[in-house]
Amino acid sequence: MSGFLKTLGSYIVSSPTTTTPEPEEPQVEIDQIPPQEIVVKDCDTCVEECDEHSQFPSYLDLDSESPLLGSMSPYGRHFMISTAQSDWPERIEEDYGTLAANLQALLVAQPMSWRTFVTNTSLIPQHGTTVSCSLDVVILPDNIIVGNVTPDDAQLLYDVFVKMPLPIESVDITKYKNLNIGELGVYPNPYENMILICSHRKRDKRCGVTAPILAREFDHVLRELDIHDGEGGTSVSMVSHIGGHKFAGNVICYVNKGKTGIWYGRVKSCHCRAIIEETLVKGKVIKELYRGSMNHSFGDVNPCHRIKW
Repeated sequence: MSGFLKTLGSYIVSSPTTTTPEPEEPQVEIDQIPPQEIVVKDCDTCVEECDEHSQFPSYLDLDSESPLLGSMSPYGRHFMISTAQSDWPERIEEDYGTLAANLQALLVAQPMSWRTFVTNTSLIPQHGTTVSCSLDVVILPDNIIVGNVTPDDAQLLYDVFVKMPLPIESVDITKYKNLNIGELGVYPNPYENMILICSHRKRDKRCGVTAPILAREFDHVLRELDIHDGEGGTSVSMVSHIGGHKFAGNVICYVNKGKTGIWYGRVKSCHCRAIIEETLVKGKVIKELYRGSMNHSFGDVNPCHRIKW
């Protein structure tokens, strides 16, 4: 017996030590990796909680470990429906009879070669002229607003605006005057930049709780930096489910007049100034918060110039 134990002991001692495998690089398309010259690797934020920035409630179950890059689904075009609300039914695609549900049903039945992303926003409709209770729809990267839209116009929106090839340069607004679009009106998007914060509480409480805290801080920083709302300025609005509630706060920044869409996760109030100063003002990407982007946000960049994540 002692000989057996000695032999067993020597086997255990000589067994190779199990090593933890190195984490793999996120598997994403090269289009999602920003050029190295626009990436900010560090974000100057508070190391610990401070009195200056509002903190998220401690009861929120937030993911601080999973990789952010690759946690969103890339898309070619974003339809943002102005509802003047900051929360919506749990699944807007099942809120039957609404514009979001009608448009999403058409996209499922007749998908395009690129993904078309549909959300509701808290933006207030401004372009209702001949139709009562109509909605505005902001379309990016086209950087236009379609006004006078009702749920019954979903098919017309699909036929004219969803099917339209993705723009490779600034859109000439006059081209829509020759199209048969009924009562719809097409206007230039007045905002230079747009900040969208997921606030969809009925879908997940985490975004519903964090969004108002972030909105207040973004508004505070914009005022402090004298960046105005309205034409040529920056809008801060709420948006329905964009995925990744465990990464709340979730923020989409549209810069470069809607041509570039940068997604951030794990955004806290102490990040708001850096996002405005680095992303909105300088066009930089904050690496530690970056989830992904709208397709072609960074143009046709040589893969050799993309940063290794």
